[in-house]
Amino acid sequence: MTELERLQKRIAKAGIASRRKAEQMIINGRVKVNGKIVVKLGSKVNEKDTISVDDQDISGEKFEYYLLNKPSGYVSSNKSYPDQPSVTELIKTESRIFPVGRLDMDTTGVLLLTNDGDLTQKLTHPKHRIKRTYEAWVKGIVQNTELDQLTKPIRFDNEIYFPQAAKILKTDLNRAETFMEITIAEGKNHEIKKILEFIDHPVIKLNRNMFAGITLGELKSGQYRPLSDQEVKRIKR
Repeated sequence: MTELERLQKRIAKAGIASRRKAEQMIINGRVKVNGKIVVKLGSKVNEKDTISVDDQDISGEKFEYYLLNKPSGYVSSNKSYPDQPSVTELIKTESRIFPVGRLDMDTTGVLLLTNDGDLTQKLTHPKHRIKRTYEAWVKGIVQNTELDQLTKPIRFDNEIYFPQAAKILKTDLNRAETFMEITIAEGKNHEIKKILEFIDHPVIKLNRNMFAGITLGELKSGQYRPLSDQEVKRIKR
């Protein structure tokens, strides 16, 4: 028996839009199944059905997965803004890819991009506790007592954060700065910057050097590569 799934889920899996936005596309008459417009939410399709959005066939959409060493000055979005280039512009592909989660415009390092909507949701939802490691230059000399706070729950700015680990890599006494590494597992908005602000050491520069077990290796700033089959299997697990 051919397995059925909701139409909006199929659209989301193809990386066209989130399920909520896919529902709106259906309501607006932008989706066809086997050549006929479908506007009823909850409609189900199987793998043999031909689905199109804005008359573009998405049935045979092939998933692509990329690792980018995000440079500063790019927004983590699939949309372009005036004077704010998007990270998607750095990757040459005909597919409609989007970043897996977000890095601030001035944050650099590991960023995954794909057109696999289901995987993106799994990797970014806090409940799955996907680990991310950052290198941060911060103002001031971080003390061990302050470092201990970064392994306990932190309540700051009406939010609770759960940092996993932190260590000091280097201190610059002349500049009164500390270079440190921090691991988190939720990826809330501006999480690293907020927990470091909590201990009174604002971020000067931030780089993500690991996400879901994927590291940059030899990739230079602005460079990218497709993920290997083994890497894709690993992050899907």
